Amino acid sequence: MIQMRGLYIFIAVAAALVTVFAYVASSTRRAHDIDFHRAYAVRKALFFALLAVLATGLWFTLGNTPYPRDNEIPTNVVFVVGKQFSFGVSAAPILDDEQYQAATFAEPVDVPAGALVEFRVTSFDVNHGFSLYSPAGQLVAQTQAMPGYVNRLRVRLGDPGTYTVLCLEMCGMAHHRMRGILYVK
Repeated sequence: MIQMRGLYIFIAVAAALVTVFAYVASSTRRAHDIDFHRAYAVRKALFFALLAVLATGLWFTLGNTPYPRDNEIPTNVVFVVGKQFSFGVSAAPILDDEQYQAATFAEPVDVPAGALVEFRVTSFDVNHGFSLYSPAGQLVAQTQAMPGYVNRLRVRLGDPGTYTVLCLEMCGMAHHRMRGILYVK
């Protein structure tokens, strides 16, 4: 699993840092002359090595984001309204409590796999955290659902299956039950 690989890399890097710090701590016990020219050269080399590692990591990860490139127009628009303690998810705008109730108990919205989807997210009562989870349980995208404001979130959903919408903002006593569903086919 990718999280375990990340953990192993972190442990290896942390062990290397501890080793370097232990070496530096042990080497400073006895007094000796410092070659400042050499020290600055090492410092400069380490800076550029770190810069190369960060640039490489950025190069390999930016292409994997689910967000659209360029100014693509979304093929689907999904309207989401948060209200304590559920999400109304609909293919049609949700403008009042009746439409919210209908969207809450209606069949989940179907979206084609690989399509660029625009979520228009708002709230009817308090702030909610709109978070979209893939069928594998990984967080795909998130934004805030705020009363009186519509956040637009564009995401490409590639994997078919049932996507779950959960609230990431503590919104009350039944916050843990707040969820919605979206099908990607």
